[in-house]
Amino acid sequence: MNTLMWRLNRSQVQIFAAALALLAVLLLITGIAMASTYHSFLGTCAAAHTCADGHSLLFRGDGVLNAVVYATMAVPLLFGLFWGAPMLAREFEAGTQSLAWTQGVTRRQWLAGTIGWALAAAALWGAAMTALVSWWRLPENAVGVPYFGFDTGTFDIQGIVPVAYSVFAVGLGIAAGAVFRRMLPAMATTFAVFIGLRFVIAEYVRPHYMTPVSKLIPLMGFSAGTGVPAGAWAMPGNDSVIGPSGQNYGNAIQIGFMPAACRSDLSNGHAIACLAVRGFHTQVIYQPANRFWAFQGIEAGIFIVLAAAFIALAWRLVLTRDA
Repeated sequence: MNTLMWRLNRSQVQIFAAALALLAVLLLITGIAMASTYHSFLGTCAAAHTCADGHSLLFRGDGVLNAVVYATMAVPLLFGLFWGAPMLAREFEAGTQSLAWTQGVTRRQWLAGTIGWALAAAALWGAAMTALVSWWRLPENAVGVPYFGFDTGTFDIQGIVPVAYSVFAVGLGIAAGAVFRRMLPAMATTFAVFIGLRFVIAEYVRPHYMTPVSKLIPLMGFSAGTGVPAGAWAMPGNDSVIGPSGQNYGNAIQIGFMPAACRSDLSNGHAIACLAVRGFHTQVIYQPANRFWAFQGIEAGIFIVLAAAFIALAWRLVLTRDA
């Protein structure tokens, strides 16, 4: 059975192995150079007693490399499209699954071997890829270049979630193949569902994994910057102006709501100080940077559960349909 699985899937394995090897060579060579640059910068800024300019001085010319690294966000989808979706769909489309079942291999054994090897390979490739990318980005993460950890692109290519994405994509592809039994519909469905779920979870579910921190800080202005700690993830409603009685004026207090004593200070720029004295504050709402790994674990768990659900669907369809 294992030999048959290898013969059926060795071309995909060889292609993905070659691509991973090329990525590894590129990231190892450039990553060592980046690490050297970063440590040299640390020595220089330590002597100057400030390292505040790291985000603007380091790695600014690495645009092409960053594009390559961010492109790895699509790799799990490729697993689902070219590995997961054809795995059952190709067999059903060609009718070769019936041949396998007549050679002393039961339907259950055939399905368990097919799915087991596919998921193991996806997890292995995903782990190798995220290990490379996470290591390569260590210096950039340290100085926040070009984005901090909760940014959609940065979050999705590091840590443990790429492994979960890879397993989910393959599970989704296998289920689509079991449902449609044709390669093209299975691949199209895998593409649409993977992109749709990733978007919905990243944009609408991820911000609510944990209750955000909300606190009042001294008034910073009517439309200030984020006002959140370094590396934190600013939530919607951040930088709202809060009145002395708890009124929320949004991120731009209207002149009509300002105390009369402060309106005359608009022209000389003293309105903010006037409002601050009268009890106005800025409210900041954010997810702290130290929740990065908690968010990684929650999201990885979501996609592993989804993968298990799709595998259960495929298992049921194959074992009960035409049985």
